[in-house]
Amino acid sequence: MRSARMMTALLSVCLTYTALAADAEINNQPDAEGETWPFAGVYKMPVWIDQVQRVCPWKSEAGEGYIRVVRTNFKGPHGIYLQWIRKGIAGSETQAISTVRVKELEEQYQVRLQMPQPELSSAACHLTALAESIITDRRYKMEFIVKGPGDYQLLVTSMLQGGL
Repeated sequence: MRSARMMTALLSVCLTYTALAADAEINNQPDAEGETWPFAGVYKMPVWIDQVQRVCPWKSEAGEGYIRVVRTNFKGPHGIYLQWIRKGIAGSETQAISTVRVKELEEQYQVRLQMPQPELSSAACHLTALAESIITDRRYKMEFIVKGPGDYQLLVTSMLQGGL
């Protein structure tokens, strides 16, 4: 439990710096010899981060930004982190205002899953992904209903076993 909190905190810090670098285009700055390399910041991500994807915009009275999905690959099953990124205004920095680990994937479902496909509705961001248990090979359809910062719901549908 303590290592999960530590990993969440480290991941949050790492993802925040990654967001700042990407949004401020720090990665494209010339190096000491005047050359630019657009992927300079990518190699700095921890090895357990498998994939990162910007999925849906969000807007409220307090600000606006986008939701980012981070898929991790740590000791077998995939983990998912949902992150709400707030865009800076008037020269302020872009920052992660909330990072949430989808606990159900670690506690109830040990799965490997596809990156969720987004669909934006008026009330929420719907993310849908197919997943497969690393223990039983059972397949699932997972739908993440993502709302305001820190607020999500996971709906899981067990797929029927196919046969010939």
